[in-house]
Amino acid sequence: MDILRSVYQVAGFIVLISLGVAVLEGYFYYHFKYYARSWFFPAALTVFPLLALAGYYGVTWEHPLRVWAYFVAAEALVCAAFRNIVKGRNTLPYLLLAPAFVGLALLLVYPFMFEVYLSFHDLKLTTIMMWKNTGHIPFVGLRQYWNVFTTSPLSEVSFWALVGRTLVWTFSNVFFHVLGGFALALLLNNSIRFKGVYRTLLVIPWAMPQVVAVLAMRGEFHATNGFVNIVLGRIAAAFPFLAHLGVGPVQWLSDYPLLTCTIINVWLGIPFMMVVILGGLQSISSSYYDAADIDGASYFQKLRYITVPLIRPVLMPALTLGTVWTFNNINVIYLVTGQAGGTEQADILVSALYKAAFTYNRYSYSAAFAIVVFAMLFFISVFYLHGFDAAKDER
Repeated sequence: MDILRSVYQVAGFIVLISLGVAVLEGYFYYHFKYYARSWFFPAALTVFPLLALAGYYGVTWEHPLRVWAYFVAAEALVCAAFRNIVKGRNTLPYLLLAPAFVGLALLLVYPFMFEVYLSFHDLKLTTIMMWKNTGHIPFVGLRQYWNVFTTSPLSEVSFWALVGRTLVWTFSNVFFHVLGGFALALLLNNSIRFKGVYRTLLVIPWAMPQVVAVLAMRGEFHATNGFVNIVLGRIAAAFPFLAHLGVGPVQWLSDYPLLTCTIINVWLGIPFMMVVILGGLQSISSSYYDAADIDGASYFQKLRYITVPLIRPVLMPALTLGTVWTFNNINVIYLVTGQAGGTEQADILVSALYKAAFTYNRYSYSAAFAIVVFAMLFFISVFYLHGFDAAKDER
């Protein structure tokens, strides 16, 4: 019975989604097909806001006239756009894209707008019941943004210290990702035996689920049973003079948590850069290198004047993605340092944001914090994309 109930629930969900897509397609089809008719505006402004209001009644009965006015205004804008801008062009492509576009809008645009709304209000444990009972949150203007820059999201680390640590974390990780990936790609770009086997083995850390990879590597840094400390202990035993220099087992997770996270994240990120750079290397014509050989160019001269300039258009998007992913990479910090209540010595901006929201319950502060982090990543991405455009022009 439980299996049949699950099948019925899945079937019901599929039917519900299908009906929603059908209604959505019918809505857009009306606007594409009848945008030039004289009754287009009156019919749309009468029928669609009422249908939307009926659906709104299924959620709540509060402020129906205000909500109806919002629906009418929104529908008027949609109708104006279809009559004056779209004008029935590209009907089929838009109809095919409409479900995915609306789904992404509901999943991305609405949460983002709600986060912006929260950032101008004061939602926390002492006001959350007010919001639940009345639907209102105290408006505080830009105070949350001021608090982001003047107060710490954590108990031991300031915001500006987190910014500096995050920049160091991002730069060091991306630098070693590119350096290691570039070196491995150069090796795999040569004619060597078992190239496919090597490539497969090197991609495994990136291909496996990140939770599994991080937790596996975390165990290798264990204070007593970890592989890294076992190797360091044996090296110190074999070479006593190194022990006097401080070489030996280390309390990685407690004394050097950020360094441990960096080593693990570098290990995870190198395969991605290797695959991207290897694809770029294989797209370079061998005629460039043949001409350089005739001119007597050395290996490093070919590397500097042929390889690096020609892979820049491939490398710049990978750098942008790598920077954004590393800047936002809470997984490694979260899993290595003991989840939500772990040490603050390894926290970066996004992990501090997580703790501010879900450990200290400062929801509006965290929303403003997230907007600030988003703005920082936006400008970093624009900088990289500008470099990408310059690289394409040079090529």
